[in-house]
Amino acid sequence: MATGGSDLSTRMSSENKVTYNTALSLFKKYKVEISDAINTTFPFLECLRDHGFITNEIYKESEESFKISDSKQKVIYKVLNEVEKTFDLSLLGTLFSDVIMKKYPGLNRIYKMFTKVIPDLDVFLENDEKEDEDRPDVQLKLDQVNSSEDSTESNDGDKLPKACTSALKRSMGTVDLGNNSTLEKAKKKRRTMQHTDTNVNLHSEILPVTCGTTSGMLIKRKLERGVTMKCIRSNDGNWFSLRELEIRGGYESASNWKISVRCGGKPLRKLITDGILPIPPRAPGRGKAENSEKCKICQDEGKLFCCIACLGFFHGNCHLPPVESERNPWRCTFCTIEMGQRSQKCYKESEILVRQMGSEEKLKCDFVLLKVYRHLESNVFPYIPHENYVEQASQCLEKLRKLDEIKRNLIEGQYRRVEEFVQAMNLIFQDPGRNDSDLTEAEFKKHFKEVFAIQKPNLNSSLL
Repeated sequence: MATGGSDLSTRMSSENKVTYNTALSLFKKYKVEISDAINTTFPFLECLRDHGFITNEIYKESEESFKISDSKQKVIYKVLNEVEKTFDLSLLGTLFSDVIMKKYPGLNRIYKMFTKVIPDLDVFLENDEKEDEDRPDVQLKLDQVNSSEDSTESNDGDKLPKACTSALKRSMGTVDLGNNSTLEKAKKKRRTMQHTDTNVNLHSEILPVTCGTTSGMLIKRKLERGVTMKCIRSNDGNWFSLRELEIRGGYESASNWKISVRCGGKPLRKLITDGILPIPPRAPGRGKAENSEKCKICQDEGKLFCCIACLGFFHGNCHLPPVESERNPWRCTFCTIEMGQRSQKCYKESEILVRQMGSEEKLKCDFVLLKVYRHLESNVFPYIPHENYVEQASQCLEKLRKLDEIKRNLIEGQYRRVEEFVQAMNLIFQDPGRNDSDLTEAEFKKHFKEVFAIQKPNLNSSLL
């Protein structure tokens, strides 16, 4: 078991001690909720073990108990009792890390509880990196050296120009780290250029980024689709790729967006390494001309599959079911459903809802879900007004993440009956923060009844 937290309070400033005590109190209060959100051992137990919060013996014992216990939550609760004994703020950094939050979405609500009481929680969780951040001139050089080791293509943000590399080597060999005046000048210059802001919620769907004197908002969802995607929205409403922002910010010769583009004073390379940002897929090939076609669902470019019937284009992962690259020719779900609708028997709504989720039912649910995705990503997100953009865009992106979870459940066969899919969709429509112009329940019902050939509205139904 890690022992770093035993004398932690004696080494803290008064401000940190208050935060520590508050965080510990919240951890104790929400242990039951946390254990309820952890429904599988991987990667939760592995993260606790690898970061030294539990011993390997406790890890193995908990793994075995999880397999045979009737109450999985009790096993996790027992583990939480163990880590509480040597509680450290870094535990929350692991608990609310990107990889854990994605695997256990139920933790998002608990994270919001913590940040509501401790608004600057992320700042305290990053205190272990403060020493490096206080030496930005040296840290940049180390980042650039590390980046040059795994450089590939300039479009992927990994390549340092030769001139820059040679200059870096000369600088590393001649700079006097004891020369305070030189260091202070370098620090002042870099702090001015980086727009450092440590109060950034790194778990947000939208992150503020800077490159030189240029700033914008990075949309994580778009970055996930590829390194060449226009994933950054500038303050004037224009969209840029990472490389384009780098050029706009005056770093054209650097060709290294992972270092040049920063968030909260940290290079994006650091956020990718920490799992806060996804590793964006690389460009299909060097020097390839930009494809003017766009995905019918998300309206972004990239590697697209063309339907032989409607000639519409789709990203493999935007489509449902996901497109298998070896399938050629290929027909999209919209066209497949349309062809099957010509001669279809009508059913009562109650008959449809209790159906087992067979291949035909799943395809129809895919169709309805694609309709919702297409409305949000093509008709709503691109037209969010500049006023209150971050708030409205974040709400839209949060709805899309919820749809992503339903999408995963459909793909993995988690819904046994049609009504389970409908119930999951209804939870989104019942969200009090939902904007009716963003996601229309009436439209969902209309498409559902059409595709399943339901005779007429059932006034006694509690689902539709």
